[in-house]
Amino acid sequence: MHTDIFDSGLKFVSLGHIRPDIVASIIEKFPEFSNVLSAESDILFWKDRIKHTERHKKDFVSDEEYELCFEQIPDIIQNPEFISIHPNKDSISFICRFTDHISVAVRLSTDGKLSYRTMYPLRESQLYNYIKQGRAWKV
Repeated sequence: MHTDIFDSGLKFVSLGHIRPDIVASIIEKFPEFSNVLSAESDILFWKDRIKHTERHKKDFVSDEEYELCFEQIPDIIQNPEFISIHPNKDSISFICRFTDHISVAVRLSTDGKLSYRTMYPLRESQLYNYIKQGRAWKV
């Protein structure tokens, strides 16, 4: 993922889909998602989310790590180490380890549309707290 993809005037791009096995894992733990979550749905990245994501840049170990993680957003979604569900059940986080754990949050709307929300580092203690609460699990 590169920000220059929007230079041609695009308002959004697709980051792909959630893998079917991950969708099944989420629905197994949260059956209420069965009517809205689908491996067929595109995850949309809207251009305006770049500025929002950049607000987290200072939270990363370095600018280089931020850039690397930003480029890897589609890969993080496709190959997470952990999945987490927000307590409001309106977003799914795909978590991978770089220097820190990095969370890529995707909004799930009530009509099943998926859209990228943000990316930020997650402290080890936060991740393990989510696991303890049953909100996160290893893929």
